[in-house]
Amino acid sequence: MTAIATIGRFTESSTTLPPLDLLVIGGGITGAATAYEAAGRGLRVALVEERDYGAATSAATGKLIHGGLRYLKQLEVGLVRESLRERRIISNIAPNLIDAYPTVLPDATLVMRAGLTAYDALSFDRKRVADPAKALPRHHRTDDGGLLYYDCLMISPERLTLAFVRSAAVAGALVANHTRATSLLIEGGRVTGARVSDLVSGQQHEIRAKVVLNATGPWVFDTLDGSPLTSHSAGPRPSVRSEGIYLITRQLTDVMTLHVTAHGHFSCAPWRGHSMIGPTERPYTGAISDWRLTRESVETFLAEINAAGLLPVTIGLADVRHAYGGLRPLTEDAGDTYTASRGAELIDHARAEHGHIDGLISAAGGKYTTSRAFAEHIVGLVASKLDRLLAPSTSAATPLHACHTGPIEEYVASSVARNRDFSPDTVRYLARHHGTEHDAVLDLARAHPDLARPMDADGELLAQVLVAARHESARTLSDVLLRRTGLGTLGHPGAEVLEAASGVMAGELGWDDSRREQELKEADAQLTLPW
Repeated sequence: MTAIATIGRFTESSTTLPPLDLLVIGGGITGAATAYEAAGRGLRVALVEERDYGAATSAATGKLIHGGLRYLKQLEVGLVRESLRERRIISNIAPNLIDAYPTVLPDATLVMRAGLTAYDALSFDRKRVADPAKALPRHHRTDDGGLLYYDCLMISPERLTLAFVRSAAVAGALVANHTRATSLLIEGGRVTGARVSDLVSGQQHEIRAKVVLNATGPWVFDTLDGSPLTSHSAGPRPSVRSEGIYLITRQLTDVMTLHVTAHGHFSCAPWRGHSMIGPTERPYTGAISDWRLTRESVETFLAEINAAGLLPVTIGLADVRHAYGGLRPLTEDAGDTYTASRGAELIDHARAEHGHIDGLISAAGGKYTTSRAFAEHIVGLVASKLDRLLAPSTSAATPLHACHTGPIEEYVASSVARNRDFSPDTVRYLARHHGTEHDAVLDLARAHPDLARPMDADGELLAQVLVAARHESARTLSDVLLRRTGLGTLGHPGAEVLEAASGVMAGELGWDDSRREQELKEADAQLTLPW
């Protein structure tokens, strides 16, 4: 039986850490990919994340791995080419978590047709994939005059982020979620690490590192504000950020349709038997900590969708089963957030224009598609600061942890055939989301029949909740419902599911009745729509 690799939280131990090469603050996709890249090339690395891995901006995604077709309009050809190359690479290193995904432009203009021709030309290597099913064809016209082209979809961005974190841990990185970096350590004008607080145990630690990476996304300036030395070292704080929200409704279309309107663009994409509609692109000028999904923002988006008349039906609040969103970490202060660059920026604080501060770098911007390449770039800068010659990067050619499945449909079919005591839906879901560790999850359910009951239409099992708490560093009920499983990502799953999942977690983590009740209230509030 394949064992399940366990990632612990190193801050739960009181052991004094030796000095590290790199401390990564922020466990979104950029921080996770960087920790993996650095540890895989021989550096001593630690990563801390205040909430859960991928819980903030990385969770506010349309789940696409794409080349950025619309970036061609801004002539960001280099970014598009990099994105298309990385789209192919991530399909190879996470074949169970990435699918080829067709998209239709129903009202294609001549400019759109020219853009897709260029898109195809720039993705000349799109068929150099290990799984033939992920070789993407060229765009073509549909019978009704639209244009159909292909990008890729993450079946679970949360599990992809976790795969990077787990890959980092397997490579030797120390990782800890629910751990806040309260302040940077500064000695003689140099950043030498950070003070961190374990929000679960309450323990405090000082982590010393030769280089600190600030990878906190929209919070990059807040992280720097904790010290007078660093507070202005990244330049002026952006006055505006980009708010993006997504709606989950009943399934409205059989294929993803991309619509361009006066307000930008949005897609309507089939996902897990539902439709995912978004994103919005709206300026936000308030404090990051004050941002919330609101009824007003959802109603505004619904009005724009219906006014455009591009969907087959009119939809209202009653049709919205789930909604989520966040703020994008843009790298420029643009009044028009729609046309702002989606490129990533690496700030070396040792440079004169960023404060002459040694030992500190900040990563801003970026996206899922290019996260691995951005991490490689970051580690290159870290290596130069350490004056180290590192081993060559292998991240572009090495499957992520538990993702070495080979061609995924063959892998799934083989598993369904040998696990006939579970429904095909359950086996397929587990094989895709847990990869080569899914047999161990099924074996756990066999050994404990109370964990083998399907909890949703996808066939997810309570055994996944136990695995999340025991092996995947889940420490809250929301961690499990929103980022280890899909139990909460289509909306509130109901009191029965929350009770069952919290019972498993309470038994595994030793929660008393008060803690369990608190977790239930917090999860219920997070999953209840604001109207």
